[in-house]
Amino acid sequence: MGSDLPALLSAALIGTERAPLPTPGPDAAGQAAARITRGDPAGTLLARAALLTLAATAGRQPDPPAPAPTPAPSDPRPEAPARAARHLPHLGGPLLHEWLSLCHAHGSRVPALHLPRLLSLATQDRSLRVPLARVLDERGRWLAQHANSPALAHAEAPDEPTWAALSDTDRDTLHRVLRALNPDTARALLSAQFDTERAASRKRLLSAVLDTLNDDDHTLEPLLEGALDDRSPDVQTLARQILQRLPRSALNARIAEALHDPGTPPSPRDGLSGGPQARLSHVLRHAHPDALLRATPGDLPGLITLARDHHLLDDLIAGTLTHRHQPLAQALLPHAPTPALRALSDPARTLRDGLHDRDPDLILAALAHHPTPWTPDDSHAILSLLQDTLRHTEHPYQWPQRWRTLHDHAHHLHPDTTPPAPLPPDAPHHAQSVWHDLMGTLDTRRQIRHDFKEHP
Repeated sequence: MGSDLPALLSAALIGTERAPLPTPGPDAAGQAAARITRGDPAGTLLARAALLTLAATAGRQPDPPAPAPTPAPSDPRPEAPARAARHLPHLGGPLLHEWLSLCHAHGSRVPALHLPRLLSLATQDRSLRVPLARVLDERGRWLAQHANSPALAHAEAPDEPTWAALSDTDRDTLHRVLRALNPDTARALLSAQFDTERAASRKRLLSAVLDTLNDDDHTLEPLLEGALDDRSPDVQTLARQILQRLPRSALNARIAEALHDPGTPPSPRDGLSGGPQARLSHVLRHAHPDALLRATPGDLPGLITLARDHHLLDDLIAGTLTHRHQPLAQALLPHAPTPALRALSDPARTLRDGLHDRDPDLILAALAHHPTPWTPDDSHAILSLLQDTLRHTEHPYQWPQRWRTLHDHAHHLHPDTTPPAPLPPDAPHHAQSVWHDLMGTLDTRRQIRHDFKEHP
């Protein structure tokens, strides 16, 4: 159809006064055009061209239907209660994270109606992927496969072709999801695929291990020892950091030997370079304190004396904080009563002191070691302090940064916290607005928890 159009175009360019109208073709469109005549050749040409153009763009045969996808398997878990699900369209950020965690704890799955939006949100917000993967169930994983979220479609290790077809980002997501849902499978997948990955992907995979490290990851030690010789310096560094966090690793044992032997030769592979003082500094800052204590006669006092005698106490403190080693923090406290060491040494007492002294640095340091949500009593005390520091604030910049940082952590307040009395009516508009939002969020969280608990 439309094959006569080029001939009509040529005639139009030459002019109907100097060229005859082309003879219509034998097909249906050509024969229909042949029946069109106007009072002059130019009018006939334009009318036939209009008809053939319309015929060329209309009446197209539809594409054959695509094969129907395999139906989604049945979901073994029940949907989240309708009362709880009603909140979902209005949630984002920490509130959505909390809803997903409650749904998982409740043994439920996301209602099918909300799956498309949540899968879409997870493509933009990487932090949502693991909590969402926990509550997708079979239909959600089926939909993820068809919604350009292939990494969320697996609760088990994928086969080789599927893994190879994923992007580096999707491999990272899938590895993180498996570490949360099925950690043994994640470790087996990492062992099988690590050497075949590009350096950027190897870096992502090891970053996921470092972010979610636990004692069972000792089984990855052979892989990590091999990664110390990787071509990529970034991969070497990550492997070394992971091995340093594993208290019984061979790397920790090797570098702890350098603690009392200044003649230990440099070993860049283990991070030991420079002169004896630099190597000792590295050991105190990076080796796991358990390994240092095993290698130190005199236990905690002996280790602190050694660091102090070499003017490397700051390195030992840094390593203690990195590894969150509470016994060593308690022993170091008389030598350096910093907020961070006080918080690690005794989080509850440090929080009480911070609340009493109205010291936001001490409060924030202590809360870093408290489980969330915070207790109702602690939450009430923190809310009261926030209100007291906020009540005369007319503009955001008037509220000191550390109190604003504490306010940013308000999603860790316990939902059952008894709130303080409302702000007085003459409080500035900005203070009223911040307080209203804070109370509204707390009320929403309380309602969500109630809906999960009371509506099975």
